Amino acid sequence: MGYADGFRRDLTGTEVRVAGELRRVVGTISMDAFAVELDRELPVGAPVTLLGHGVQAEAHARTAGTIGYEIVTGIRSCSDRSRRSVIDG
Repeated sequence: MGYADGFRRDLTGTEVRVAGELRRVVGTISMDAFAVELDRELPVGAPVTLLGHGVQAEAHARTAGTIGYEIVTGIRSCSDRSRRSVIDG
């Protein structure tokens, strides 16, 4: 997941949920990858939540200097590498 999938380059510094815990996005977001700051090693394949479960589009939008709607409509599914789910709330 990277800017080619709609996870914008200006989202460095925002937070995503990794293995159920909020983690800060660090470094430069590339075309197909981004890095998060971890306090311990996690297994390969640990789930990452970009939106939902306490990760709000509005928070990403503040980091990127835009609106939440632009964040939500910009993220595309990476068919074979990820699963896109709709979460109520």
